[in-house]
Amino acid sequence: MKPTPFSKRARSAFRKHRAVHGHYSHYTGILSLHGFARLAARTGDPALLEEIRQQLMPYVNGERDFPCNFPNYRCGGNATAWLLYSGQLPEAEVTVREHAERILHEAPRAANGILCHPAYPGGDVIWIDVAFAVSPFLLFSGLALNEPAWVDEALFQTMEMIRAFRVEETGLLNQSLNMRGPGHRSQDHWSRGNGWGAFALAELAVYLPENHPRKTEVVEMYLDHVRACAAFQNAEGLWHQEMTEPKESYVETSGSGLMLYALGIGLEAGLVDAAERPRFEQGLRGLSRYITPDTDIFHTCKGCLCPGGGTKLEYMAKPPVLNDCHAFGPVIFAMAQAHLLGIKPLTPETA
Repeated sequence: MKPTPFSKRARSAFRKHRAVHGHYSHYTGILSLHGFARLAARTGDPALLEEIRQQLMPYVNGERDFPCNFPNYRCGGNATAWLLYSGQLPEAEVTVREHAERILHEAPRAANGILCHPAYPGGDVIWIDVAFAVSPFLLFSGLALNEPAWVDEALFQTMEMIRAFRVEETGLLNQSLNMRGPGHRSQDHWSRGNGWGAFALAELAVYLPENHPRKTEVVEMYLDHVRACAAFQNAEGLWHQEMTEPKESYVETSGSGLMLYALGIGLEAGLVDAAERPRFEQGLRGLSRYITPDTDIFHTCKGCLCPGGGTKLEYMAKPPVLNDCHAFGPVIFAMAQAHLLGIKPLTPETA
């Protein structure tokens, strides 16, 4: 596929992440590396493939490391598993196998089996961010190395987290449970938290083999979440920091980018009706308004894990940050998906 303004924007966001933050060795780097690896493999562009290999091989070889909550970060995370699955990084087989096994046998778990926060031993602290950080790694590792148990663990982790955090009234997700003590549940409908859930569900719904016995179940869960998010998309095609309070909270770009990707990949796979494509295109136009020609990205919520007592107000009070480390990965995924869908370039009048 020939480069387009969208693929160029995705590439620019990947490089901007490194330029601003110096490296990808933070959990937000997992998303940027994965998004760029996906673009490189899907387009087959030799230059992009070489660029992502150069970034990942130090992790694969153990020369570079992430400070990590979970073992898969150490080998480059989801990007390494994705490229192995795509046939573009066969050298990673041994380390991917090692780190998948470490997740299954060493990572801390809550009593219900959901992976929990290692900084709160025995506290059964779970949070939706883990769905993005671990499930795609297990999914693509399992598919690449013919390990069905790993695929099933990816399903279990994501689907049980969605069930644990889903709010019946809205269909949206809260972020955390037990973070402020036993039984405490955050009261948010936080954009990035819902984006993490949408992202993990989309990867499972699209890439789980058609003959898997739970394929229909995960597709239905994915579509339920996509529809719930759609109800809170604003006129720009984006979502707010507290999704249910658009007048009181700011447009938040990281959650918006993740939810747009989840919608876009569903459109490409035929899981989402083609009539929904204008929502993706509108969101793409909206997101582009928060990105400068130099790929500076505005309105991204800074790091946020059950602030204070986890009330809506406390989530809304978390400020947006220019070029926050969370900003780049969602833009890479959304823009790359626009490229893969063949979206026509935005004109000055529509951007």
